[in-house]
Amino acid sequence: MAERQQAVAQEKVVVSKRDTWAAKKWYTVYAPTYLGGMAVAEVPASEPQKLIGRTLEVSLFDLTKDISHLPIKLRFQINRVDGDGARTRFKGLELSRDYIRSLVRRGSSKVMAYVDVETKDGWRLRLSVMGITAARVSTSRKSAVRKAFASAAAQKASSSDIGSFLKEVLEGGMAAELFLQAKKIYPMRKVEVAKIKVLRYPKSEEVARVEAVAEAQKTSTPS
Repeated sequence: MAERQQAVAQEKVVVSKRDTWAAKKWYTVYAPTYLGGMAVAEVPASEPQKLIGRTLEVSLFDLTKDISHLPIKLRFQINRVDGDGARTRFKGLELSRDYIRSLVRRGSSKVMAYVDVETKDGWRLRLSVMGITAARVSTSRKSAVRKAFASAAAQKASSSDIGSFLKEVLEGGMAAELFLQAKKIYPMRKVEVAKIKVLRYPKSEEVARVEAVAEAQKTSTPS
């Protein structure tokens, strides 16, 4: 009797899981328009509002098919659902640990600068900038390089909207500018923007997200 009850319970669990998946719908996730707006993934959800706020990580290589972009990981957050499509906003960027380790060599110094910047359209970002010197460098020189990184990054951000700023970072223009500023202080071997974190979105982004949640809830509520 106990074995039969257990078998029935297991059958119910299997049926329940099947019903759950059957009720889910697949949505195509798109990159932000300022990063090309192309499809980057497909995700399931039983209701559209459950997608709002979900974060996905993709390689820049998936967007560009450029092999040199493999170490760059992008994070997108779903903030709007239109029919079968889920739209996203930029949430962060990070270089892979393997790539960072490959840059650090014996006889050189790693200089890290953590810089808070704001774009002209109101995005507040924290950048982790990594510089690799050609030889070992003193503490005072490291401090001067960090200040150069901070000044150049802040100036670039304040004159750029989020789309043009991220384009500079992803295409290497930002790293090249930081390299030029740092080498005025000490010979550099490599400079990279190792990480970007969004500290604050513009008010327009937050208002749009609230409206998107309300719309998604309305769409999923039976009439």
